[in-house]
Amino acid sequence: MKGRLTSRQLKYSRLMADGMSEEDAILEAGYSPLSRFKTKANLRDNERVQQQIKRYKDNTEDEDIIADSDDRQKLWTTIMNDPSFSGNIRLEASKLLGKAQGDFVVAKKIEHSVKDKPVILIPESSPKEWEKFWEKTNE
Repeated sequence: MKGRLTSRQLKYSRLMADGMSEEDAILEAGYSPLSRFKTKANLRDNERVQQQIKRYKDNTEDEDIIADSDDRQKLWTTIMNDPSFSGNIRLEASKLLGKAQGDFVVAKKIEHSVKDKPVILIPESSPKEWEKFWEKTNE
């Protein structure tokens, strides 16, 4: 039986791969509660659906292989604190850990001076009054 899976079959496959029970996955995917037993049997017998569930599970397992930031920092900390590693390796682990935690970020203070006076708008003054005020303050 060739062809694409329906959106409900794909959703069911994803939910099953994520560990949801069959009945809950059937209902969550949008199948009728009245025909859930027949739907369950059909989905179990559908080879394409079962292959899709397996593909989703395989992809999920692959995601666990990739180390995240915490995993790397734990590894570098373990190496840094393990005296069985050479000093150079432990120092490199320390550097990597420090970089990951932002220890070597150089903070520079930027100073500037404002040459123009700030403009303060006073709601009660008219444009002409404001112009006179400005001329007096900038003489």
